[in-house]
Amino acid sequence: MRDAANEDNITTGVTPSQTQTQTSRERERERETERTALAQRQLTRRFLIELLIVTVLVIPICIFEFAVEPVRRGFFCDDESIRYPFHDNTVSPVMLGLLVGALPLLILVLVEYVRSMRAGELTTTVQLFGWQMSAWYVELGRQFAYFGFGMLLTFDATEVGKYTIGRLRPHFIAVCQPQLSDGSLCTDPINLHRYVENYECAGEGYTIADVRQTRLSFPSGHSSLSFYALLYVALYLQRKLTWSSSKLARHFLQFTLIMLAWYTALSRVMDSWHHWSDVLAGSLIGVAGALITAHYIAHFFKPQFHDVVLGSGLRRENTSATLQEEVCPATPPPYCVNSNYNDDQYCTKV
Repeated sequence: MRDAANEDNITTGVTPSQTQTQTSRERERERETERTALAQRQLTRRFLIELLIVTVLVIPICIFEFAVEPVRRGFFCDDESIRYPFHDNTVSPVMLGLLVGALPLLILVLVEYVRSMRAGELTTTVQLFGWQMSAWYVELGRQFAYFGFGMLLTFDATEVGKYTIGRLRPHFIAVCQPQLSDGSLCTDPINLHRYVENYECAGEGYTIADVRQTRLSFPSGHSSLSFYALLYVALYLQRKLTWSSSKLARHFLQFTLIMLAWYTALSRVMDSWHHWSDVLAGSLIGVAGALITAHYIAHFFKPQFHDVVLGSGLRRENTSATLQEEVCPATPPPYCVNSNYNDDQYCTKV
């Protein structure tokens, strides 16, 4: 039987060693296929779990905005902190959306593109969900996910505060125009120091949405979202952006972003849409959200390889050049690839 198999191999021109090599290669390909399929299943499972988490975070926002009324608080008719005139927003909701949405996403796209271009990785592809995608697209999507997740956390925290506290805005009296249950008004002398709980808002000249907004003062949503988005991008630039032509350009951009958030927060007091404590609380929520997301989710504060300091106080450096230039000339083979020792010299050294 063995002779017959050998004769067949000889006839076909294939040796037993070649047959074993081909079989091992086929087995290796099968194992690689199984590993790839397993990795894809794990990635799909992870994606679905994280999509579920995002959905859970979006649901409370929708409920608060469309199905829940803020807590109805009483007030003193002579409370001067809620008797300011109504002014339009300096930073409108559309402007806020551009500031905390469009601007950060544009910066992320530009930075990731430039980094990939400098590294020569624009044409590098990876397989994701069975599709070949550009590697920098995948990295950009990951940064979008980090930013968006932190934004949802900050938004949820802000909404909980607004609808739980139900604090009255500084222009509450001007917009609500409350009429007391006995038919009297806050302007009547009898109600000068009266605490009012049963009232209806006349709201002449204002919409129902305007009247509803008068009970959503604490905390400031403009402040929390702007400080989260722009502080997060400033931390992102600290981690990702390098420019050898200027040492101050990155810090100037970071300062500009923080000042945009600061101005947005100040405008809420200037326009009499928030009390100063609302703005302070909203700003702290945004800062906390940015720091938590940057540190624990995006890992911006994790030291990079060239920044790692050893226990003796020495920094890690690329020692390959030193090894070849200084150590190899005095070291016998086989430890150096470019050694000039011949066999006799090597035996003498040994």
